[in-house]
Amino acid sequence: MAQQLPFDFSTLTPAKVEVLRSAKRRTIALEVHPNLRVILRAPVRCPEAVIRTFLRSRAEWVTQQLAHFRALPPRPTLAPIALASRQRLLGVAFEIRLMPDASTGLQYDSGVLSVNGRHARDTAATARALIEWYRQQARTLFESLVDAWHAHPRFARYERPSLKIRAMRSRWGSLSTRSGMTLNLLLIHAPLSAIEYVVVHELCHLRYRGHGREFYGLMDSVLPDWRARKLLLEASTG
Repeated sequence: MAQQLPFDFSTLTPAKVEVLRSAKRRTIALEVHPNLRVILRAPVRCPEAVIRTFLRSRAEWVTQQLAHFRALPPRPTLAPIALASRQRLLGVAFEIRLMPDASTGLQYDSGVLSVNGRHARDTAATARALIEWYRQQARTLFESLVDAWHAHPRFARYERPSLKIRAMRSRWGSLSTRSGMTLNLLLIHAPLSAIEYVVVHELCHLRYRGHGREFYGLMDSVLPDWRARKLLLEASTG
């Protein structure tokens, strides 16, 4: 199992690095996450002097990544989104209409989602109904995207990960050998090509756990325009 060792990196960047040691690792990898968490993964017997040298060599990159994530607008949360009069599905805005006297249910047609019956009679019920509707749309779409991209020759050799969908504050997705792939429900607001970027990113972790040179080489191979898709995701979900 990995051993966690806090490492003070404040002299180089305004952050602390978590050093996770694992007997399975043979190389050092460094990750910077949107929640400003900095993680270094290292072999169990990697000397601390080697870790310090590696961190100093990557200090400029870490600082740039932290600055990038700090500059991003805060991600939306489900509660205010569910209460807004206009919504987005796959990057396209649509209108909410409350129909308290109609038969209970939700109906989408021509850019309008009608929230009917008891779902329209109070704010909390409307929010719950809308969030559940988004979950249904996300489940159908995300499962199909994982199926389609997992069939790619670079991923098909690995077991297809199970999929969980939940609202996350600091990540668009994650992948674990134990719990499978988790995708952020809020991705359903983003354009399709941006969602595909997240799916491919997580599938690349089937081969590489960290975000090193090999990982981004695989991203370039499978999805050459991933950088543009990443920018689209950031612009469309702010």
